[in-house]
Amino acid sequence: MKWLIPAKTFLVGEYAALAEQSAIILTTTPYFELSLVSQKESHGIHPDSPAGIWWQKQLIKDYGLQWNDPYGGCGGLGASSAQFVASYLASCYLKQITPTLSELLDAYYQCAWSGKGLRPSGYDLIAQSSTGCVFINKQKQSINAYDWPFKDLSLILLHTGVKLATHEHLQSTSLPADITTLSMLAEKANKAFIHADSKALIESVNDYHQQLANLNLVAEHSLRSIEHLKSYPEILAIKGCGALGSDILLILTSIEESTDLQNKLRQQDWSIVATENNVTSINASQMRQTAYFKNIT
Repeated sequence: MKWLIPAKTFLVGEYAALAEQSAIILTTTPYFELSLVSQKESHGIHPDSPAGIWWQKQLIKDYGLQWNDPYGGCGGLGASSAQFVASYLASCYLKQITPTLSELLDAYYQCAWSGKGLRPSGYDLIAQSSTGCVFINKQKQSINAYDWPFKDLSLILLHTGVKLATHEHLQSTSLPADITTLSMLAEKANKAFIHADSKALIESVNDYHQQLANLNLVAEHSLRSIEHLKSYPEILAIKGCGALGSDILLILTSIEESTDLQNKLRQQDWSIVATENNVTSINASQMRQTAYFKNIT
């Protein structure tokens, strides 16, 4: 048995998610893969990771797990949360238990949070249990998934080469004072998806970056890279994604200029990890074992 879990990137909504407010997360290919193997040892999963802790708690003696990360452990794309989703689904499969999002999140909080600092939002797990571009507001118990609707707009995700441990960051930070503004910008981006309004999405992404920068929530290396890349005339919007915007930079450009911009970025030794063509389709008939989640309450 194998589980395929997409990578994830916060389009907008990091930090707002910690207050259970609005965020949009992109899920992209290639998929992470977790397989059940008929041996006790697990491979590719650290025993002290949330997934490793969860699997040990299950006391499953006859099976182990085999993990495959197509990104080579570069960080920033949701490998740890994907591991947890897949290991939870594997344990449910073996125990013949129907998985639910509420039980998934409860299990994750128990294994991923010591009680110190901010509790992880769990939004990445919710998104990676779905497909497409996923809008979440846990406070309102709202989840909506969209295909990429912007026919004139291209998405490019760059890896900075710097890996930040999100769980360590959350232990030493506090909620920003202006969560409401962050959530409102994510709501604006959500409306942009509903109406396929490219201009509104560009504004939302740029405004979200500026708000994070104003709150000192963008790592210095990402700020430097963003300021440099803003000089490229093809780039319509740019922001760092995830904790301190450290690992991934998200770029929006026109469809017409996307190929030339990608070539230019590669020539500058940037690593492109995904484009809009990698966004998972909500209508795709993928062989993924994530169809039985029920709720997030």
